[in-house]
Amino acid sequence: MFVNVGIPLLRGLLVLLLLSGVPAAAETGTANAPQSEDAYDPLFDDDWPEDPNEAQQVPDPWESVNRKTHDFNKGMDAWFLRPVSNVYGQSLPKQAKLSIMNFFENLGEPATFLNDLLQREWDDAAITFSRFLVNTTLGVAGLFDPARVIFDMDGHDSDFGQTMALTGVPTGPYIVLPLLGPNNLRDSTGLIVDLFIRPTFWLLGPTEYIVYTTFQGTGHGIALRERHARNMSALEESSIDYYTSLRNAYSQDRESAIWARRETHR
Repeated sequence: MFVNVGIPLLRGLLVLLLLSGVPAAAETGTANAPQSEDAYDPLFDDDWPEDPNEAQQVPDPWESVNRKTHDFNKGMDAWFLRPVSNVYGQSLPKQAKLSIMNFFENLGEPATFLNDLLQREWDDAAITFSRFLVNTTLGVAGLFDPARVIFDMDGHDSDFGQTMALTGVPTGPYIVLPLLGPNNLRDSTGLIVDLFIRPTFWLLGPTEYIVYTTFQGTGHGIALRERHARNMSALEESSIDYYTSLRNAYSQDRESAIWARRETHR
């Protein structure tokens, strides 16, 4: 009953309140263009070969600085995140780890909701709002996920970097962020916007970045580090140059994440 009535009603309210002039990503020519792994970035085309079809690498004009940050992150991973994530993985029961992931994912729902609105994804926005409401209350501040288990409302990821991509903003140069790891100029800007929207930012201020990267961040958070430890170790062991492999893997994965479920924007 809640899902059948609440989501269409909420979607209608959102359309009435927010149908004003937010540019639809689907209406921009760049967003409608098919995305490919070898598409060059017009904002930084000096880093690409003259023939875009031959372009295979990510634009990385700050490679020397990025490699130093990469080495710093590897040191932090070896001396702190990896041991802590091992203890985390071995000492906590599965349900406790799931609750931690649920809690931090719930904190990200307000940012996802705002980006759903900016992308004019009304159904997604209604579901995200409903998930946050249900999981914050019935789910005990997000430790549990009754929105999915009881009401069959699955969550999804939507961030400001994705919003900019769908409106045609190019990636810009590759960047390695301290603690957080691989990123690019566009998505780093989007991350700042998303962090401002997280409820904990208004409690913790700038230290929210440390909390986010330590416990949830895209590549090096403890919860995600423990979940993807095997894949990350396999990539490092099989790579001649781990920095380059990680850069390419991140870029391909990010492009896939941006355009997943977004066929209408192509």
